[in-house]
Amino acid sequence: MKRTVARLLWLAAPLALAAPVLAAVTQARPPAGAPPGGNPLELKYSTPNAAHGAQLSASVCQKCHGPAGVSTDAGYPRLAGQVPDYTRFQLAAFRAKLRPSPVMQAVASHLSDQDIADLAAYFSAQAVGPAWKTQDAALRARGEALFLRGDPARNAIACAVCHGQSGRGVDHLGVASVTNQAPKYALDVLHEFKNAPGFGGIPQPEAMRIVLRPLGEDDLRALAAYISSMTP
Repeated sequence: MKRTVARLLWLAAPLALAAPVLAAVTQARPPAGAPPGGNPLELKYSTPNAAHGAQLSASVCQKCHGPAGVSTDAGYPRLAGQVPDYTRFQLAAFRAKLRPSPVMQAVASHLSDQDIADLAAYFSAQAVGPAWKTQDAALRARGEALFLRGDPARNAIACAVCHGQSGRGVDHLGVASVTNQAPKYALDVLHEFKNAPGFGGIPQPEAMRIVLRPLGEDDLRALAAYISSMTP
């Protein structure tokens, strides 16, 4: 049960815009660590230093996520171009062991609040990686239609409503960039949202779950094919 709760929390938390936890992560600025026994997701940092983030990325992140956060492994997420709010929250969730992943939990355990802010600033400034090649043009076209227009007949809302036509997300709303995301990783995340039992009325992740509910496996594969190859 605890593992299930943790898996669902990472999906809900970065998009729970009304939650005090997200406000603490995205708005705190004083250069001091969180107090003992305080909110484990609260980050306190000074002005982010992207140059320091680049050094951290080269030594800590590059092996899995690729140079400048451009992963070439379909199973590892691309971090290049990701909105900083999303990156900060995910690293905080890994560090607090609220998002499952032994590897990422271990990596994040060595990061300070300032390190997390610096990494987020660095990755957000990097160009989104090139499109992944897809061999099924029809599948991609189906995904493009779902992403841009949804499917009103099945009450499926277009992904572009929140993520934007370009898929680049909205930083101040905590909406992730999905443009040219790694295909296997994208499909895995879509499965997690679709299979979640519910988010207790939290609008954004609940919207993801509702949007995906009427979609079948072929639809999810189509969305992953399009998301991973949006921009040439």
